[in-house]
Amino acid sequence: MDKKVQAGSGKTRWKRFGIVLIPVAAATVGVFAGVANGVVPVDITVSGGNFKVHADRMEASQFSQYGETLKTKDGKVIPVATAALGSAQISGMCQSVRVPGTPLVLQIKAGGDGRPAKAEGMTLSMDSMDGDAYFENIDIGVDASTMAKGSSDWAKGPKDIGNGKPTMFGQQSDKATFTNVNQSAWMVQAGKFWLNDLHLRVGGPSLECF
Repeated sequence: MDKKVQAGSGKTRWKRFGIVLIPVAAATVGVFAGVANGVVPVDITVSGGNFKVHADRMEASQFSQYGETLKTKDGKVIPVATAALGSAQISGMCQSVRVPGTPLVLQIKAGGDGRPAKAEGMTLSMDSMDGDAYFENIDIGVDASTMAKGSSDWAKGPKDIGNGKPTMFGQQSDKATFTNVNQSAWMVQAGKFWLNDLHLRVGGPSLECF
């Protein structure tokens, strides 16, 4: 499944936005996003670019997903699909970031050698994903402001009620399993994460994850 969205003139085109089912593979980018004692920041300004993430397999518990917008420092509005996850185990992760204006790529790999990476209290925002997904006990069409899965005191996203805004379309599941996924992400926040079997490289375009 592959959903891509754009914002024009500061307006969000929700009809084109649709619903994207999101894996937590982007946990790798937490190395750059930062974690402050497990407390998720309330007001976030994102950078002007996204990054690529691949995962061979991810198993997550307490999954919920909803639509919202992010904002860059210059005021650009970016519509995204955001997921909140209570916990996850990720195998075969790869995250790559292209250095703006250059051919250089920063790559991080983790979760290999039979040692999955682990995350708790993760929220991630992205605009596309390709892969396979399996859900257990899923609810589709839930008001996003009423969802609580993946949203303990330390896992809740930057909202004061539920996971999303009132009347916004949401979905939630007790368990979600994703395999062979590629995604384009904009931001990740985490309470805790462990990047087992971590490898970092800087080089040319061949280091892109996909």
